[in-house]
Amino acid sequence: MEDTQYNNSELIILGAGGLAREVASWFNISPNKKASIVGFMDNNLDALNGFETSLKILGQIDLTKIKDHQSVICAISDGTVKANLFKELNQRNISISNYIHESCYIGERTKYGIGLVLFPYAIISCDSTIGNFVFINNGSQIGHDVAIGNFSSIMANVDIGGGAQIGNNVFIGSNAVILPGVKIPDNTRIGAGSVVLKSLKTEGTYFGNPAKKIF
Repeated sequence: MEDTQYNNSELIILGAGGLAREVASWFNISPNKKASIVGFMDNNLDALNGFETSLKILGQIDLTKIKDHQSVICAISDGTVKANLFKELNQRNISISNYIHESCYIGERTKYGIGLVLFPYAIISCDSTIGNFVFINNGSQIGHDVAIGNFSSIMANVDIGGGAQIGNNVFIGSNAVILPGVKIPDNTRIGAGSVVLKSLKTEGTYFGNPAKKIF
């Protein structure tokens, strides 16, 4: 798989926390770099306290400072923040790039939206549909005919079975298992290590094996 789809030669990472630093790290060690990262923008600049980086801290997120020849990668897991940024980026006609690590596999006829971030060894099987500003972490496996809505974040080593439907702004914690055909409603959080055996009727926070609503 091609490691990154860059729309421009200069990239700005939106975010400066752990996810953003991971994007920058994987990018910097890639043998197939076709662009350069200018730096980070984040409204919480304290996220970089205690970390050394060769990349510039460009200040808080200010889309008016992004130039025509630059593109952004969104490295933020909060779905509400991603949704607001996506709307403003489109209103301002700012270029958005995908980051797809070279070790990933995407099956035939699978479609994905704008701003996909796909970390090492993630697999998306055939005939799936992935929305805008979706993040999928290391080693996660997405089965055939899965739908993942906009602004959702899938953490490391998640297994989503074939035909599952994941709503918008859903967060799924590391090592969770979503059985085939299960439906997860919008704005839902699935705790790390949870196993979702059947479709969930209402949004909320679910945890355990089998997963039960806790909030």
